[in-house]
Amino acid sequence: MPSTLAILGGQPLRTRPFPKWPVFDDRERAQLETVLTSQSWGGHPSPNRKAAEFASAFAAYQGARFAIPTTSGTSALEVALKALGIGPGDEVIVPAITFAATPYAAVACMARPVFADVSAANACIDPESVERLITRRTKAIIPVHYGASLADLDALAEISRAHSIPLVEDCAHVPGAQFRDRGVGTHGALGCFSFQSSKPMTAGEGGMITTNDPDLEQRCQSLINCGRRRADDDFEGPLMGANYRMTEWQCGILLAQLARLPDQIEQKSRAAGRLREGLGSIKGLSPVARDSRVTREVIYAFVFLVDEAALGISRNRFVRALRAEGIPCGVANDPVYRSALFPRESAAYRRACELAGANPDTAAIDCPVAERLFEHALVSIPHECLLGDDRDLDDIIAAAAKVASRATELATAKLK
Repeated sequence: MPSTLAILGGQPLRTRPFPKWPVFDDRERAQLETVLTSQSWGGHPSPNRKAAEFASAFAAYQGARFAIPTTSGTSALEVALKALGIGPGDEVIVPAITFAATPYAAVACMARPVFADVSAANACIDPESVERLITRRTKAIIPVHYGASLADLDALAEISRAHSIPLVEDCAHVPGAQFRDRGVGTHGALGCFSFQSSKPMTAGEGGMITTNDPDLEQRCQSLINCGRRRADDDFEGPLMGANYRMTEWQCGILLAQLARLPDQIEQKSRAAGRLREGLGSIKGLSPVARDSRVTREVIYAFVFLVDEAALGISRNRFVRALRAEGIPCGVANDPVYRSALFPRESAAYRRACELAGANPDTAAIDCPVAERLFEHALVSIPHECLLGDDRDLDDIIAAAAKVASRATELATAKLK
């Protein structure tokens, strides 16, 4: 192994590329050709032919009674909350570490997002923090399954039952995952998925809502279809919806993506086991462990934690040096209330807080674990890196070991 770090002028440990994403073949081409020649390309009538086929296949794979395709994971979350009747003056508890779409969905309903801290073990929402934040205004809890970890659905389901507050699972990272042999997206009132470009199955954009509740299914179908009702719908009252329908092009691509998903899940889960063993042997690095209750593991980001004191360098220096060695990696999501994509100074957020009786300037946000993880500990590797062979995985481990072995030198070096 070269002793000089690439960031300090040495040769990178790895120069060849990792597998590219997304993966496609003749299955996607055949689906697109079928849609092209059908001359029925959009989401109307809803659900259209490919949309109905994809919804049925996805629901079966997740073990859900119903699935509703949408334009994005963001719109899926928004529609799910609106189907629950959430609106002005309500509160929705969300985790501190997530993408901006999660709290945005609450604001889109003019409800106030309330930020819960996360678990130090896996960066998923902390049930004890959730319990402390519940008020009479709390109308939903959104656990986010993060990276490759699933939120503690046992504890959250107990909280949901005790307080009669529905769970809306944000499953954007983990299509196909199972907790105690049940698909994610079926443990609460609704589940929401994303098929954006980077996700483990993708059509560039797109989303899905799952539910076992016929009334919620009817409401979601109406909300994504401009408020239209089907002849046999029996939910109460009219709904003001929008066009959140998925196109036939996307549904065709996603049918092909779903067909190869099981093999990719298995390959990436095996790869994650190899990475956990290899990286876990390096002092100062701790891969996030797989929860024994996760019976089908889906990897969106392979996440591990840096102990800066044990490693001898900051997490940020470690990440910069690992990138220089040719390993794609990042520091995961910042606490979402700090994200530029979720501006708390915006009129919409401020108004949502005020409607819920909170002062947006003084309302406390106390998420010390999320802050520490983001600033000092989290490292993530994108899932496509786990679709190669053992040499790819061994390069990741070797690069991390190389950086760790030169930590003393790196700690005092002047970096450009």
